[in-house]
Amino acid sequence: MRVLLRGVDILGENRADVLLEKGCIVRIAPSLSISADKVYDLDGAVLLPSLCDIHTHSRQPGSDESETLESFSKAAVHGGVTMACTMPNTNPVVDNPAIVSYLIREAKRIGLIDIYPVASITMGQEGKILTEMAQLKQSGAVAVSEDGKSVESARLMRYAFEYAKTVGLLVMVHCEDPSLSEGGVMNEGDVSLRLGLRGIPEISETIGILRDLEIATYVGARVHICHISLGRSVKIISRYKRFYPHLITCETAPHYLIFTEEDVEGYPTNFKMNPPLRREQDRKTLLRAIKSGKIDCIATDHAPHPDWEKELEFELSPFGVVGLETWLSAVVHYFVNSGQLTWRDVKRLCCDRPREILGLSPIDLTEGNIADLVVIDPKREWRVEAKSLFSRGKNSPFLGKVLKGKVLLTIKSGKVVFEDV
Repeated sequence: MRVLLRGVDILGENRADVLLEKGCIVRIAPSLSISADKVYDLDGAVLLPSLCDIHTHSRQPGSDESETLESFSKAAVHGGVTMACTMPNTNPVVDNPAIVSYLIREAKRIGLIDIYPVASITMGQEGKILTEMAQLKQSGAVAVSEDGKSVESARLMRYAFEYAKTVGLLVMVHCEDPSLSEGGVMNEGDVSLRLGLRGIPEISETIGILRDLEIATYVGARVHICHISLGRSVKIISRYKRFYPHLITCETAPHYLIFTEEDVEGYPTNFKMNPPLRREQDRKTLLRAIKSGKIDCIATDHAPHPDWEKELEFELSPFGVVGLETWLSAVVHYFVNSGQLTWRDVKRLCCDRPREILGLSPIDLTEGNIADLVVIDPKREWRVEAKSLFSRGKNSPFLGKVLKGKVLLTIKSGKVVFEDV
């Protein structure tokens, strides 16, 4: 099928017509007078490579009420995402090759996005016995993680890094000292005291980061630090990166760049996540760090929950928010439209760098390259409502907010998999 995109701004810079055929970009020119099976008049909407989300929770297998792979895939393409790494804290846990193969096979059957499974570090995520990482990699796992918790034993974590290094797997770490954070539901400080909520101290995250960086660099293993929320975490990671730039990468999530602990006022459970929202000074530091490259990429940590769970009181409600469908729109609304980030920054943070961390090449918007693309109108507004989300989880911190920046098309291997033109 031939698809013609008329009048797109490539990376917000050069307006052109773009012809797609056989899964690739075949022609780019100021104007193309060519027949095509589908023609889209896009009038200056911005063309980017489709997004790669390195940190998501598909809830599959085992939690259909929260999400299915089909609803997860539809949510992804609604947000311009065609590639996602899924975390292993499912039921059963992704700790054997059969489950890894199932996830990849199901994603291909659905045919909307590519899923790259992240397998568990330990069997059943019980923190006792390491998984067979060589077999997991052979079946298609791209990394291992205990996401949702840390491996408590430093000795076992050392063995995990050594095993992962031997077989060439990335280790993605959720850095938290549970003895410090246990029972906490938001950032520890003046706001938690005022609200009467038990806090999660900053040192729970920073001690976890220090331990895992020390172990990883001692054994020479690659480590990716997930969802950092603190300015202090940026400083710690940056110090280690100066000496081990080839071993260490890290991410943050949109909610840490946009919201703060003050948004927990009124006890809205869609602002409860782990790590928690921090102070305004942390938010500003994280934003500076993504602009400077100290933080490698942005990922959503998409974590759907059924309504009834998020309707519990704040202390009892589970951690986690959805983010696949609002990721690009929120980045455009808050940062690109305000001039704080450029479109090339978005490409680096949400497309190129996540792929590079996984050992994949960036997608260049030039003739002959694969047509994994997203078209977004930075001027079009849309209201985020539960009924507008394809994910089964409606637990978004953006509910009720109007975002200026709407995905018009998502294209996977030249095929339009989402359109709202």
